[in-house]
Amino acid sequence: MIRQLSILILIAATAFTGCRNQKPVSTADVAQQSAPDSEIVSNRTPLKTRLGSAANTFTKDSVMLSFTVINESDTVQRFCKWETPFEPGIGKYMDLTDARGTEPPFIGAMARRVMPPPPESYITIPPHDSIRTVFNLADNYSIEPGQYTVKYSGGGISGLDAGNEIDISVTDQ
Repeated sequence: MIRQLSILILIAATAFTGCRNQKPVSTADVAQQSAPDSEIVSNRTPLKTRLGSAANTFTKDSVMLSFTVINESDTVQRFCKWETPFEPGIGKYMDLTDARGTEPPFIGAMARRVMPPPPESYITIPPHDSIRTVFNLADNYSIEPGQYTVKYSGGGISGLDAGNEIDISVTDQ
C-alpha cells in the first residue's frame, strides 16, 4: 500500500512538473505553424538600410560614412536607435574587415541597457520617407591604411536589416 502510494505521488509530481515546463504557444505561433509557406507573414520590419560614403577620401582618423533608413511601406514605422549610427559612439554595430578578413580593434564605448527601451529610444519614419545620419567610423575603430569592407551588422535591438556592404580605401593622409 505504501509502495503504491509512493508510486502514485511520483507519477503526479512528474506530470505536474512536465506541465509547468511547457512553453506557452501564442496565437501567432499556431497560425504560422498551420499556414502554408506562401502565407507566412514575416515579423521583420519593412524598413531598409543603406550604407554609403559621405566623403571622397578616407584617412585613418576620418572615415565619414552615411547611414540611411528607408520606410517603403504605406504606414508609419519606427525602430530603436540603439546599436545604430543614429546613436554614434556607443555600441559595436558595424562589421569591418580588412583585405585579409581581420577586424581592426574596436575602441568605442559599449553600454548596458535598461529593457525594454524607453520611448525616447525610438525614431519614427513617415510612410515612403527616409532618415539619414553621417558618422565617423574611425571614432569606434583603430583603423590603419588599407582596404576595408564595411557592413551594418543589423538585427539586434534595432530590428533593422543588415542592408548593403561597401568597400573603402583608407590612406595615411
